[in-house]
Amino acid sequence: MIVVFTLIDALGWTYVKDRPIMPDVLKHRYEVRTVLGFSSGAIPTLLSGKMPRDSGHWNLFYYDPEHSPFRWVRWFTFLPKPLLNHRVTRRIIRVVSQRLSRFGGYFQIYGVPVELLPYFDICEKKDIYRPGGVPSSLFDQLEALGVRYRTYSYHEMTDAEIIRTARSDLRNKKSDFYFLYLSELDAFLHTRCQDSTGVARELDKYENWLREVYEEARRCDEAVAFFVLSDHGMTPKCAGYDLVGQIRPLGFLMPRDYLSLYDSTMARFWFFNDRARGQITDRLNELDCGHILSEAEKRDLGIDFPDHRQGEIVFLMNPGVLIEPSFFGNKAPEGMHGFHPDDPYSSAIFLSNLPPSRRINTLVDVHEVMHEWAETLGSGVHAQR
Repeated sequence: MIVVFTLIDALGWTYVKDRPIMPDVLKHRYEVRTVLGFSSGAIPTLLSGKMPRDSGHWNLFYYDPEHSPFRWVRWFTFLPKPLLNHRVTRRIIRVVSQRLSRFGGYFQIYGVPVELLPYFDICEKKDIYRPGGVPSSLFDQLEALGVRYRTYSYHEMTDAEIIRTARSDLRNKKSDFYFLYLSELDAFLHTRCQDSTGVARELDKYENWLREVYEEARRCDEAVAFFVLSDHGMTPKCAGYDLVGQIRPLGFLMPRDYLSLYDSTMARFWFFNDRARGQITDRLNELDCGHILSEAEKRDLGIDFPDHRQGEIVFLMNPGVLIEPSFFGNKAPEGMHGFHPDDPYSSAIFLSNLPPSRRINTLVDVHEVMHEWAETLGSGVHAQR
């Protein structure tokens, strides 16, 4: 039997609920609740079945000055900020830090001010599409079971190259379990999610690719379990909001009084004195562009890290309202994910040619389906022995 899981980044339920993908094949369709945040949290949950507080993977940057791969940058923070944050300097810092740390995962510094980098570590230290990338992941399980598998991601290939390579591997019967991660739709939707004609054309392209892979798998073995899933959706931008401009006039300094990371849909704060904590919290509570997540909300969302590494306070923007400017850029894109999972645009998908053994509600449920198919193939391996 051949098992194929294809993860298409940002292909949300809103794009497929009225425009089915391969409806003649993928007859079982589910809207899936994602986790709060970005792919750096959602995909590890898919691969491990663990919420961010348990997998250790949520937003890319978290507070940990002792283990920061950017510790060496402290020796240069005396330089003028314009020079320190020049694009050439930033590129050098990224490359040197990655080589010194020998991290093999997703490694970017975005627009985080260089003088703040030494206070932060990154969660994706290894390639998460390989064994050991996420604790107790799908790929660790496949290895332990002795299942022949192949995994494909942007680390080695473009989306088009992944499709061609997977088809070739299927044709040559290289494996029994295939995991394809197609990442480029996410970038398209960030810039053109409100272009209905362009989106339709892009979805047609991905549907054609999926059908090519499915038909290749059927030629290899008539018994094919074929699944298409995503990590989150994409919410159209309705407004930008200068959150930084609300906090800066309070007069507190980073890193003396506090630290903050302004992601596109949320801001995270760490405090070093009670005065900064009190006044910044009060200002955030006055705003109607978003709200501070309560401890109960954090628990429900699986982001209640006991050491507050991901923020003492998390201020989440309202769906469609983006922090502008943020550490992701001065101008927010036309679409963004990372809003509350209950926002309909945030929902992910699960599509299958076979009925799943369980009700699919969350990314954890999707992981359980992958886990079950790995076990099924693994039992066949042991039976042959």
